[in-house]
Amino acid sequence: MSAGLVTFVLGEREYATPLPSIREVVRLEGLADLPGMTPPLAGVLDLRGTALPVLDLRLGNVSQRGDVLVLENADSSLVGVAVDRVQAVVDESDLPQGGAGGDELPSYVVEVLRGKNGPVFLVDLPLMVEAARRVAT
Repeated sequence: MSAGLVTFVLGEREYATPLPSIREVVRLEGLADLPGMTPPLAGVLDLRGTALPVLDLRLGNVSQRGDVLVLENADSSLVGVAVDRVQAVVDESDLPQGGAGGDELPSYVVEVLRGKNGPVFLVDLPLMVEAARRVAT
């Protein structure tokens, strides 16, 4: 059986990441600012009594609307990743290969798949978050 993927949208692009890397999906509501925050940290959400730091990978005119992919780090801490919209959970076989990523794509892009509306970039979400942190510093 093929692995499940969570598909999501950032700007005009569609992405996918392996389902096991996502603990849950929550709405981006009630984001609290912290003094001295710098991108990509967007704020903190109250996740059932736990402070969830939320990193925002969205580009351009970012609003307080969207979804948050909740990741569990290797040390069991949680981090949220704000995206414009979570699309669906799909079977990997539903998105055939669209071609190799190549050297010109960022290292967090594992593969380029074919979706109904164009390319879907299969990403290693923790690596994508780390790349956003490096760019911001």
